[in-house]
Amino acid sequence: MEIFKKISNLWKNFKSQPDVWFFYAFLATFTLSVRKVLFFYPVDNIFNEYSSVYLYLSDIFLFLTVITWIFTLQNKSSLLSIVKTIKNRRLLMYILPLCLVLWSFISILWSSNVAIAWFRSIKFLELYLLYLYIVNVPRGTFANIIRIIISIGFFQSILAIWQFVIQRSIGIFWLKESIISPNIAGVAKVVLNGQRHIRAYGLFPHPNILGGFLLFSLILGFFNFKLFHVEQLWFGKKISKIIFWIVIMVQAIALALSISKSAILGLLIGLIFIIVNLIVPRGTIISKIKFIIRMFHVEQFKRYGKKLILISLILIFLFALIRPDLYSLFLKSLDERLLYLNVSRGTILNNAFLGVGSGQFVWDIAKYVPRGTILLNWQFQPVHNVFLLIWSELGLVGLALIAWFLWKMFHVEQYDESKVKCEVMSLGGQCEIYKPSKNVSRGTIDNQRVVFQGILTGFIFIMLFDHYFWDIQQGEIMLWMMLGFIANFSIDKK
Repeated sequence: MEIFKKISNLWKNFKSQPDVWFFYAFLATFTLSVRKVLFFYPVDNIFNEYSSVYLYLSDIFLFLTVITWIFTLQNKSSLLSIVKTIKNRRLLMYILPLCLVLWSFISILWSSNVAIAWFRSIKFLELYLLYLYIVNVPRGTFANIIRIIISIGFFQSILAIWQFVIQRSIGIFWLKESIISPNIAGVAKVVLNGQRHIRAYGLFPHPNILGGFLLFSLILGFFNFKLFHVEQLWFGKKISKIIFWIVIMVQAIALALSISKSAILGLLIGLIFIIVNLIVPRGTIISKIKFIIRMFHVEQFKRYGKKLILISLILIFLFALIRPDLYSLFLKSLDERLLYLNVSRGTILNNAFLGVGSGQFVWDIAKYVPRGTILLNWQFQPVHNVFLLIWSELGLVGLALIAWFLWKMFHVEQYDESKVKCEVMSLGGQCEIYKPSKNVSRGTIDNQRVVFQGILTGFIFIMLFDHYFWDIQQGEIMLWMMLGFIANFSIDKK
């Protein structure tokens, strides 16, 4: 009877907020590559990821999320709440990404492959709707969202470690696991102890994307007890902390085995950003510098510092243990990226203001490679720098819009926590936030936002060396989710 009662309660909960449940399903599936390729335009007479149109399983759940959410907004009070949110000093949080989407649609006019430009523009619109949903999602659901993300990170890490140990695919092909082996061309490898080894993939299409997701998951796990009270959802504080430390260590090992240099450095940069911003009070630049110099004696820093040192030691120990070949680890990837940098220079010089059109970089790559260069099939890829890719495809207009949008993510007012009239993390609670004071220390909402800003900082670092946050499903979703989380904590919800 107890089981039937729980099922009945879950069904009632689903009927009252179906969009939240569909969003949980979206979170559980967005890291998977389960998809249907609808059609593609061959590049160099073969299939190419960046000239294809496809539908992911996660797209279906996101569609259901947005549709049911819009349906529930027929309630006048819900609509009024969102209208007030939009009017309340955060209009740019809505307008800037919308302008980016509209500019992508406008770029269809001068794109070489109109169908791909339409698909990429519709994809941006989908991501914008995801952003809007997260901006307006009740903060009471954040604990469940964090738990899902950390659980997925742990699951993916177990698979990634397993793959690295057996040096081949596990065989979970029904979840679209990549077919990987040291002898297969195009599989990401690294030379360790003089032998070629595959890098850990998990269920992602590339180890670098696994690394970016583990950056996301690790930081959430690292700070969940301090800021998000996730221990209330597990088995008691002490047991939960032991479980979470095991989860963190497993994910740190998987991150190291992905050999994603940008993700590892991005993780350290993100952690440093968060720790410094959680401890350093507001004030002048000089006062902040003085405080940073003194903060090594602060108990709070010692607590965070031990955790940061532990993760760093795990990564250093694994690096020393596997003894990678330095050329294959560092110089080879740099040599490969020079080709794309030269192509982006050509596209930018010829189309600086408007760009070549949304999603057109790979389609037009042959026009801008140095004369006499013969491209191999696997070399038809975007430039490994998101900002150069945006400049190439959407011109200075698109680059200015994304730069302004990212700048806004780090320049928002902080709230006076003493004037918050509710418990923010309580499910279904209404929260009234008054005009923030400039002379108060950070409160819980500001600290939570700092954690997401730290993750975004790590993402931005990766974006300087890779492109998957802009044109690959899992990376795009991670970026726009993070922008939505920060905007959620930056908008007064009266």
